[in-house]
Amino acid sequence: MIHALHGNFGLPSDWDAALPPGVPAQAWHLWEIRRHHPEARTLTGFATWFNDRVAALPDKGPRILAGYSLGGRLALHVLLDRRELWHRAILLSTHPGLTNEAERTSRLTHDAHWRDRCLTASWESVMHGWNTQAVLAGPSQTRPAGITEPWKNEIADAFEGWSLGCQEIELPRLGQLRVPGVWMTGGEDPKFCALAQSAKETLPLFHFQTIPHAGHRLLSGVPHAIQSCLEDLVG
Repeated sequence: MIHALHGNFGLPSDWDAALPPGVPAQAWHLWEIRRHHPEARTLTGFATWFNDRVAALPDKGPRILAGYSLGGRLALHVLLDRRELWHRAILLSTHPGLTNEAERTSRLTHDAHWRDRCLTASWESVMHGWNTQAVLAGPSQTRPAGITEPWKNEIADAFEGWSLGCQEIELPRLGQLRVPGVWMTGGEDPKFCALAQSAKETLPLFHFQTIPHAGHRLLSGVPHAIQSCLEDLVG
């Protein structure tokens, strides 16, 4: 079964076009989880909560974890929390982790600004600011701003509890992963292509794939490439 985690300001439906038809799959609603399960509001807390839920499901066949961007960050923690639970993984536009305390402090400050903006500014202006970031440039489709507004409190708080600045995984620890998988980036996303390359030697069981003419938003930009990759992972 495929378990899919969406990105920031995203929804489970972002995975609709990328999941292979006929394959058992669940796209999890991260904002619902934050709203109803306070124990999952940190990165490590989410990993424990999520693995406990997945382990209790009557899955048939291999368990495959799929994460995009923020979902990829969560997926890394999930994979390292219970390595024996997962058979394969696909990480899309995922950051492997910051390398020093100064970077973490800077990111926490950056994310605190976004948290405050989510809670005080109009949602339309928040979404415009998010969607016009340089890192999100490239081919993609954006949704109407109001669709995610009901979850603005959960999205805001995720900038604190699930911030990249809180990620305790560094490249050496990634080497503990013994799950085979795919790490996918878009060719027009140079920052995350470089980050993927930095993790390449640490993860010999991962295939690193760059999709030409794609940006950071792989789910909306190249869903069929992801679907094909997932079909291969399912076997």
